[in-house]
Amino acid sequence: MKQIVLTITFLCSSNICLGQTIKITKTIYNDSVSIDFINPLLCAMEFSLTPVDSTNQNFKFKKHIIIKAKDTSFNVIKLPLSIIKDTSKISLNKFIKTKGRLGDPNTIKPDYNYKYTLPYQKGKSFKIIQTFGGKFSHNLEHSKYAIDFGLKIGDTITAARNGIVIFIKEDSKKYGKTRKFINYANKIKVLHNDGTIGDYVHLDYNGALVKVGDSIIVGQPIGISGLTGFTTTPHLHFVVFKERGLAIPIYFKGYNNKILKRNKYYKRKK
Repeated sequence: MKQIVLTITFLCSSNICLGQTIKITKTIYNDSVSIDFINPLLCAMEFSLTPVDSTNQNFKFKKHIIIKAKDTSFNVIKLPLSIIKDTSKISLNKFIKTKGRLGDPNTIKPDYNYKYTLPYQKGKSFKIIQTFGGKFSHNLEHSKYAIDFGLKIGDTITAARNGIVIFIKEDSKKYGKTRKFINYANKIKVLHNDGTIGDYVHLDYNGALVKVGDSIIVGQPIGISGLTGFTTTPHLHFVVFKERGLAIPIYFKGYNNKILKRNKYYKRKK
């Protein structure tokens, strides 16, 4: 038996975790290779697996798994050595299609009554570029309750809610008007105490002011607004997800239970 730890990237089916990296442990036995999934993130991850070729399924796998933060799911896939040409270069994408989401649907309990703080500095006022159900890009399950604030490049983004930073991407300089640019968006993801995740998107290159693992509080500067990803203009895209990447409605202090309207300016008062 020989055990090897590798790092792989799964392209999941929604932009909630596109490009997220997990690790796998590959253990080679006499007649098979067993694959364990290791979740390095500070929140749970959920995976659904299906065979690439359903008519030629000559290996074993788990159809659905939930991996807790910093935990491992063992024996997720078991491949016979007879179907592997080179054990040093196993491409799981030849055998398995993987859909991944952040969060554990069994433990997420969204607080729909929570009032968020506008995600920019006190006293500042910005125009809403796109709101709930926006036709340009807020028309899918993971975006229909997103709000686009008209921050300019260099403006300071602040925390809308307390939480823990679980993911940061800040290495991109690319943007464009088609969905092929989605993965180029710099972003910060924050885990809230009810299990929901706040997503702050389109940050500047090297635009994060926090680190993964940081505990942040409402109003704290966490990033710099930019122009990256699927967009045609600088802005901050803010959305909150529950399980399986489903966006939830969000409302803000000072504007209780009111949907922020497109082309209207909103001032952060507190």
